[in-house]
Amino acid sequence: DECRWSKPWPLAARACMWFGYAQVVASIVVWWAYGLGPRMDPVDPTEIKHFHRAKIMLLPAMLLELSYLISSRSSAKQLKLQGAEMSYLVVLEYCVKMTYYSTMAHFNGGIAHVNLRAWGPLRACYANRYLGWSIAVPNLMTMNNYPLAGKAPLSVFFVRLFPSLFVTWAYILASWLAEVTPDAPAGWALLVLSFVAYLAAIWDQVVIVLEAGPELRGRRFKIA
Repeated sequence: DECRWSKPWPLAARACMWFGYAQVVASIVVWWAYGLGPRMDPVDPTEIKHFHRAKIMLLPAMLLELSYLISSRSSAKQLKLQGAEMSYLVVLEYCVKMTYYSTMAHFNGGIAHVNLRAWGPLRACYANRYLGWSIAVPNLMTMNNYPLAGKAPLSVFFVRLFPSLFVTWAYILASWLAEVTPDAPAGWALLVLSFVAYLAAIWDQVVIVLEAGPELRGRRFKIA
């Protein structure tokens, strides 16, 4: 059986692209029309302590992954059999998280605004975190989908996965803007659009697994 990823994008992938474009355009319009709300200053010291702890917890895991990657590169066969190529994506994941937690820990929360869509006491909405998520979450999706590629060329794999990655990147950044823009109707509308885009990404992920079915038949997966 042949992997069907080489065929044109299905409806789910096209929906991801449509919602991705819609979010980009809507975010530009909202930013231009209403701007950003007030900055959060000072940031809750308890949250700053949390950022420091998160950074400390991430560091050993990242160093272990780097050690595995360096040791595996000594043998090309070892690299392939043990799936060490995935370590590059794992290291990227840790680097991104270390970066945004470090900036929030050492620079008073980084770029922090008041979350204007939250109820109750004032809460901070951290742009650093959302920027990190916009890279980290698509990276995780790439890691999760990579085993499904099978014999499909990497170019085919990434072209097929792109709509899910694009709409995910867009809804993460749009949801940040939705929470900090001072205009409530525009903010809630952007949040609803982001949630619908999130559902589109889930739909496309299900379709990707179904498309990869013929390629996966009879294969065995090993955890190195």
